[in-house]
Amino acid sequence: MADWKKILAEIVNSVEVASREANARQLANQRRVRALQTVRRTNVCLFWDCNVPIRQDHIFCYEHYEDLQDGLIDECPSCGLAKDVQYEVCLDCYRAERKKPRRETQSRPPSSNTWYKPEYSPAWEKGDATADRFFVYILKLDGGHFYAGQTRELRERLSEHRDGRVNTTAGRHPQLVWFGVLPTREAATTTEVHLKKLVDSNPREIRRMVIGFRDLVGELDYT
Repeated sequence: MADWKKILAEIVNSVEVASREANARQLANQRRVRALQTVRRTNVCLFWDCNVPIRQDHIFCYEHYEDLQDGLIDECPSCGLAKDVQYEVCLDCYRAERKKPRRETQSRPPSSNTWYKPEYSPAWEKGDATADRFFVYILKLDGGHFYAGQTRELRERLSEHRDGRVNTTAGRHPQLVWFGVLPTREAATTTEVHLKKLVDSNPREIRRMVIGFRDLVGELDYT
């Protein structure tokens, strides 16, 4: 004969467990929502410098949602906003870190500087397979600062810089002052990293390169 008291107790216990689990899930979801609200304004794209309005149930605008699907953006570990994958933190957090007083007198070795990481995107691989040249370039920014990069399509990349679509140069009036041509993406990447180190450690050498390049361009004969 079935022990109905025992069966009823088990049913009640199961309902209570399910109720507790549901409440725990609800609290966890509420915490996630509150955490998300602390790192972005309501109805604005989650990318760190994007102010495009979005729907209430979305977290990215269409452009940055596509970038997310392509693996081009991830989370900034400092502020929780989205950023480009090639950088360790978003530009706002990088600037904030640069403003902090240095705790050590000796500079760290260049390899520890995450901003020496070369530009890279998995989306480039298909076009790279048929390309026979790659460009390494230097831009001059407001305040006399320099930026080094590399690309397969120099004109298109310069247009992106001028239109403010590159976070590290946006709003800083980038101007092309030097470029070189290399046969492979690997060679361009190696040169880019070398130039990035020079930008930080020896900007005077960058200026010599720019002056020499300008003088060479002046020797061109268009007749």
